[in-house]
Formats: sequence, structure tokens, C-alpha cells
Amino acid sequence: MRLLFTALFMAVLIFSTAASPADVQRDQSMFQGIGNRSDGTDGEKAAIEYITEVLDEMQISFERHSLGEGVRGHSFSMNLIAEIPGSGTGTYILAAPIDGGAFASAILLDVARELLVNPPKHTVVLAFLGAERGDTRFHPYGSRAAAARLQQNGDGFVFYLDGEVVPNFWYFRTGGDGQVAPSWLVSAVTEVFSSGFIPFGLRGTDIQVARMGSQGPMGPLRPWLDADFPIILAKGTGAAPREEYTRRVSRLVNALTTIDRLIDGIPEIRGTSYVFLRPLSGMIPRIIPELPLVSVLLIVTAILLTAVLSQYRNITLNIKRFTEHWWAWPLIAVLVFLFLFLATLYIEETVLVADFPDLWKSAPGIFIFFKLAIAAALSLNFILITRGLPLPRSPHYYAYAAVVSSAVATLVFMAVDITLAAYSLWTNFTLMLFTATRREGRKAILLLLSIIPYVAGLIVIVREPYSLVIESMILTRLTGNLILGLLLLPVILSITSMSYWRMHYHRTRHSVLTPAATLALSLSAVVTLFWILNITPYDTDNPQPVELVDRIDLNTGQRRIEMSSPAPIGDVELTLDGVDYSLEGLGRNAEVKTPLNRTPLEIRHSSRSFLGRRTVSVTISGEETPIRLNVELKSSKSFTLHEASMPFSMSPTGTSAAIYIGDNPPFPFTAVFTVNEDADLSINTTATWVSPAVPPRVERSDMTPRATRIATLEARI
Repeated sequence: MRLLFTALFMAVLIFSTAASPADVQRDQSMFQGIGNRSDGTDGEKAAIEYITEVLDEMQISFERHSLGEGVRGHSFSMNLIAEIPGSGTGTYILAAPIDGGAFASAILLDVARELLVNPPKHTVVLAFLGAERGDTRFHPYGSRAAAARLQQNGDGFVFYLDGEVVPNFWYFRTGGDGQVAPSWLVSAVTEVFSSGFIPFGLRGTDIQVARMGSQGPMGPLRPWLDADFPIILAKGTGAAPREEYTRRVSRLVNALTTIDRLIDGIPEIRGTSYVFLRPLSGMIPRIIPELPLVSVLLIVTAILLTAVLSQYRNITLNIKRFTEHWWAWPLIAVLVFLFLFLATLYIEETVLVADFPDLWKSAPGIFIFFKLAIAAALSLNFILITRGLPLPRSPHYYAYAAVVSSAVATLVFMAVDITLAAYSLWTNFTLMLFTATRREGRKAILLLLSIIPYVAGLIVIVREPYSLVIESMILTRLTGNLILGLLLLPVILSITSMSYWRMHYHRTRHSVLTPAATLALSLSAVVTLFWILNITPYDTDNPQPVELVDRIDLNTGQRRIEMSSPAPIGDVELTLDGVDYSLEGLGRNAEVKTPLNRTPLEIRHSSRSFLGRRTVSVTISGEETPIRLNVELKSSKSFTLHEASMPFSMSPTGTSAAIYIGDNPPFPFTAVFTVNEDADLSINTTATWVSPAVPPRVERSDMTPRATRIATLEARI
């Protein structure tokens, strides 16, 4: 019924909408024509003024909120928060970044036009956010400030759009670090986008990875989640065909307004534990609560286990056999972990020999195969060795141990993420059938079937890719190997059971299967090792990134060029201020000392004293405007910083103070601060320029250099 309502409502809006794609195109072109709209730039100021003019024309009330006040750090930017009252309760927040979100900002303006014609149900807040992109620990400023301010408005939910052009595809992010969007919000948004034929991507694995905290950087999601706002972030990728512009804009505006009408109030129960299913891109997504799903699967598995084992096995006898040799099971588990740990050390040494620590990112599937092949080969060798050790030789022992290991893995995964437990129940069931059947051929088939969830999971992880999950599997010595050990142990025990099966029932002393598999896996690992050492991921089509840092210390008169890259640099020609330097056989990091022939930074200061306090005015200037200034006051003894024209923080010892200056400051820059009159201070300034006017360069067709200049200067004040 809900899907029918959504489809009908979308159809009505398609024919009755007041949205104008021409207006969106005009606004988008205006934003893009401004140029750079980064934190604090003139382009950002022009974009903000344009938005205020459009809102004024529509007579929509809005507020400006400076980002230099009320938040940690400092920014010269601001937020624009517009509000359109609704007929009901709750707040629907539509957010977009001003820097890098030309199309998203234009869409928000068009949504405002639509809501003036068709008033919303919820109070709709349009948040145009400044200073969202940046590499400081205080970014994103806009989302942090807006989330803190709007948190006072009561219950609300957020849909965050990020796109510079009309995208060909929207990629949804639902959270991270254990916090994800609730099922009611994910259901409403995905149903509306599916019904409106808007291409989007959201996988059930995305939600599970975010819930486990392995999603990678969260960007603007974190401040909204920290403020307890349910949020979905839609990141535009690619560019839609030009002839599709009008249709894409109309459908998106309709979808954003339909979300407002489809969500009937904001539930108190968030419902963040669920399974998200969308097998095909054209299908309407389905959300199933996890607890009922897992409960049903556990009950069905328990019934099948009882029925199968009661019919084919004497359960009491087999449990007695297993308890007699209980010590062998933890011993094997420890050995499997040690084999995986050893495989991790092999990989660490391999990337060390290649002098390429991030080589695994270029071919994650190969590295995972290499690690598993090493661990499996060592495990199969262990099977051969056990024939000379006083370990149990009953195939039934190892079959039951496999079932127990799979059950333990399910319980562990249930504690981490209940959905992982649901996926592992397939392995439990197939291993139960493996234990029950007497036919060797069926055992082999059931063993292959039991690893299907693991193989499918590896394929999904590698294809996405989920880099943090892959890194944990490949390089994390403890937690990653413990998880892999839980996954591999049931398979290894099942293979061991089959190895002893022929010895027990066919009275054969040796089986060629285990030695042949051991040899095949060992050779595969060796071949893969040579393959890894010869991987060359960079070429003219995929140039190798090289960071060039021109580091100038004006205090000592030293200058050096620091070169760094993920892979060995090799032979290059370095050009600096018209002088060429031939460098040969460089590794990943190199340093070249050069003469200091420029003064990119200067400090002038003046001071006056009054009533035991000294007010100091410091002006910082230079050759060109830096993207960032770091200013620190230092003293050999404690001092008191009474006030400053910029935000600041004192060190616990009271001998230093950090002055916070936002990106792209006005230049020359002047700071004024007041200290105690007898303070013996020095000011330490570090300026950073990205892509300076005369940068250092490297000339090679398969490299992409990125130049940065960093100058430091200290002055007594």
C-alpha cells in the first residue's frame, strides 16, 4: 500500500510540480562561474551573497551564522539557514555544501520554490553550509555548527546532498562508527528514489560495514550523528547526459518533496538493526528487522540439526568422542591463528622488499589470496604432520569440531553484528549435513557449499572495495587474524575429517588428496609472491602521485625539497626556480637541500602598554596569499593571554598559546592580542601554500606532482 501511495504521489507531482529545471541550471551555472568556493575565499562569499539574493526574492526568511564564533577552531566562512514552516511537527533538514556543491545548492533553492507552492508537512530547513571541505581537525565547520544549532529545534532528520553537477548516479551513505540511519528513514528515501526512477546505490553491506565502524572517513556525517540526527548523505558521481538534465532535475525535486510527505512523524524508536535487501538495481528495496530474521533461522537450524543427527547418528556416542579429546580443538584453533599470523608477516616483508607499503591497495584480491593460500598450505601440512602425533584420528571428531567451531563463530559474529551471524548460519547448516552423511562424494559437495557465504563475502569486500576491512584482513596481526581464523577453522577441520575418512572406512594408510592440495597451494603462494613483487600499478594512464614539499626555515636560512610517493620514485628531473637537478634511484622518500633565495614570509609588530597589560599588533605578510596560517605564542615562563582578535587555546603549562586562523585568511593578516606586561614572548608562524606560483616540479610522463610550500618564521615580540 505504501509503495502504491509513493508511485501515485510521484506521478501527481510529475505533472503538477512548480519546479523549474531552467532555474536550477541558471543557479548551478552561477555557482560554477564564480570559481573556487573553498573556505574563506572570495568565491565562497560571492556564492553566499547570491543565495541570500535568491532567498530574498522568494521572501523566505534566513539567518547567517558566522563559523568564527561558537565552534572550536576558526573559519572566515558562514552558514545560511533558511526555514519554511510546515503544517505538522518535526523538522526535515536539507543540507548542501557551498564549496563543491553547485548542483546541490541549486536544487535546494528549487525545492524552496516548490514548497512555496505546495507547503510542506514538516518544517523544512534549508542549510547552505560553508567550510565543509578541508584537511584540518576542525572540518567540516558548516555541519558542526549547523548540527549544534538545529539540535535545539527538537526532532528532525537530515538529507545531505553533495554534487557539483547533475550526477549520473547518487551514492548513499547512511552513517558510520556504529551509528546508522534508522530503518524508517532508509525505507522512505530508497522507496521514493526507486519509484522516481532515480539511479542510486546503497548495499546492505554498506550499512553493516558502517555499523561495524569500518567505513573509512565519515566527513560531514559525524557532526550530524553526534547531534543525534538521523541522516542519509547522497554523493553524486559521474555526470548525467546533457539531454537528461531536465528530467533528472524534475525527478530529484519531486523526490525530495515526496520524502517530506511520505514520512508520517518521526518515530521515537530508531530501529537501526535491520537487513537491507536490493538484489537488483531496478527492484524496490526491502528492509527486514534483523532479530526476527535471525530468530527464525536459528529455530529452523535447530530443528534440522535435531532431525538430521537423530536419524543418522548416535549423538551421545559422538559427543562422548568429542569430549574425550576436547584439548585438541583449542590446540588446532591456536595453530590456525599462528599460521595466519605467519602469513601476515610474509606480507609485511613482501611489501617491505617492494618498498611499497600500500601495494595491497592496487591488488587487494591478490593479497587476500596470497595470505589465505599460505595459511591453508601450512594447515594442510599440519594435517600430514598430525599423523605422527598423538592427536585424535577419528573423522567424526573433526566433523563435530567443525560444527562446534562454526557455532562459536556465529556467536562471536552475533556479538559484533547480528547480520553476520545470519549469514554464517548457512555454513552451520551445511556442516551439520556434512557430519550426518556417510557418502564421501556428498561430503565433498557439502564442504564446497559451506564456504559459499565466505567466498561471496570476499568478492563483495574486494569489489567495493571496503579498504579498512581489507586492510584488517591482510595486515592486522591480531583482530583480523582472529576473525579469519574463525572463518577458516571449520573448513580446515572438515578437510581433516575427510582426510581421516578414507583411513578409517577404506583402511587406506595414505590419501593423495591432501599432499596434492598442499603442493598446489604452496606453488600458488610462490607464484603469487613473484606476481606481487612485479606489480606496477602506475603508468601514463594512471600516473604515480608525488608530493613535493618546499620547506623553508627562515630562522636558520635552510631550504629543502621533500619528495614522497606511495611507491619508489626512481630517476627524475627536479626543477626549482629555473635550476634543474638530476636525481637517480630515489626510493619512496627523498630530500634535496637547495640554496635559500626567497623570503616568502615576513612579520611586523608593534605594542603598547596600559595598566599592567601589553597589547600587541602583529602583521604577517609575504609573497603571495597562503591557504593556511598557523600561529603560536611561546614563552620560557608562564604568561596570561587575556584576549585576542582570533580564537585561541592555552597549553596546560601556560607557556604557549595556539591562535586559530581559518583557511584562506585575508593577507597581509593582522592579529591583535593582550598579554601581561612582563610577558617575554616570541611568535612562531607557519604558512602553507598549495600549488604556489613558482612550484618545484618533476618532469616524467608517468608522474603527477603536487607541490606545497611551507615556510616557518619566529620573531621576538
